Amino acid sequence: MMKKTGVLLSVMVMTYALSACSGGSAGNGGSSGNGGDETTPATTVQTEDGQTNADGSEELVPEPGAKLIIWEAKEQQAFLEEMGKQFTAKYNVPVEFQEVGGGDQRNRLTTDGPAGIGADVLAIAHDQLVEAVAAGLFLPNDFYAEVTKKNFLPSAVEAVTIDGVLYGYPRNMETYLLYYNKSIVKPEDLASWDSIKAFSKQFNEPKNNKFGFMFLANDLYFVNSFVNGYGGYIFGQNGTDPTDIGINKPEFVEGMKFYQSLHDILPIKATDATADVKTNLFQTGKLAINMDGIWQLGNFTSEKLGFEVGAATLPPMPNGKSPLPFAGVKSYFVSSFSQYPNAAKLFIQMLTTEEALSKEFEMTGIIPARNGMEDDPAINKNDVAKTFLEQFKTAQTMPGIIEMRAVWTPVTAALEPIWNGADVQKTMDKAAADLKIAIEQQGK
Repeated sequence: MMKKTGVLLSVMVMTYALSACSGGSAGNGGSSGNGGDETTPATTVQTEDGQTNADGSEELVPEPGAKLIIWEAKEQQAFLEEMGKQFTAKYNVPVEFQEVGGGDQRNRLTTDGPAGIGADVLAIAHDQLVEAVAAGLFLPNDFYAEVTKKNFLPSAVEAVTIDGVLYGYPRNMETYLLYYNKSIVKPEDLASWDSIKAFSKQFNEPKNNKFGFMFLANDLYFVNSFVNGYGGYIFGQNGTDPTDIGINKPEFVEGMKFYQSLHDILPIKATDATADVKTNLFQTGKLAINMDGIWQLGNFTSEKLGFEVGAATLPPMPNGKSPLPFAGVKSYFVSSFSQYPNAAKLFIQMLTTEEALSKEFEMTGIIPARNGMEDDPAINKNDVAKTFLEQFKTAQTMPGIIEMRAVWTPVTAALEPIWNGADVQKTMDKAAADLKIAIEQQGK
């Protein structure tokens, strides 16, 4: 976008000059969006897909007769309907919420999209993006690309970028940390894995289902943090190269040996440490330190549990390096079948402003993946939420390649034997061989 310089003229002259030099549109690659949240200056000039403001910036204009459908889980309904009302009041575009869970949206769009009854705006996790893009389901995040890159965590932006093309509009990240019962556990007990082990050994009463520390020992999603702390990886090139399988390499094996050592302080079957069991023990005061996810933020409160709940980031591994917990990135996307892509992009932009994300945190407990949200008053007064923001800094986005779907079965099959004392190297060698076969079969 060319910018005029010189003496400040009247609004009429400025409007004419901008109209003469303006040639941008929503489909021009997107770097023309302004660097902050959208505002609406009084003086604007209409362009092909948008309007040029008096300061030379551009913003989108909804298509004539636009109306939007958004798919999301029920937990988000109240927030999205409230934001829909605001959007309708500002742009005269109706917004309809339809309850469709994140796990169902991609598959449903493949049929409902071509039929003209699908959503315009969707909200799914990043690990579904590769398949969605391959199927041509989403439009790139073009107009607001630079705004997104500026305002959101780099790891979140990277997670919704495929082959250099940004598709998603990040909303929040999901990872895990250590919740703890402040009436039982002192901060120094959480300073290292050695201190956690020492605390647990004196606290444990397995016969009475009383444990110092617990995690989902039969779930790679949680186990992987230990592996990453030793430099291990599932696939090479930051999770993008399925020909480089790393699950039986020395670093991965060392991480699995550490995982195996935790059986000393959690002397139960790995399969018995279920989410329901763990949650119940923590809620009833029989579990002191609970490695769990951000989705428990609204459940693990002092008001609900009757004791003060604390949170701590995962302590360094014995080698001094930080564990890198898996992270999922939940983002908004615009359907490629939408008849109103401008309106859809505008609505998402409204949903991802600081003000909207602050409201969403208050209404749903979702912690935004937007830069600077640690200064938000609602988040700043919530110590657990602030700790999650710290944990996000070392979280590693889960590989989003299709081959990741083949990983879970062979690795999960290896966890229980290793937990029970099996030779780690031999067990992971078999898992790697099984994974290679599964990937080959997946490609047929």
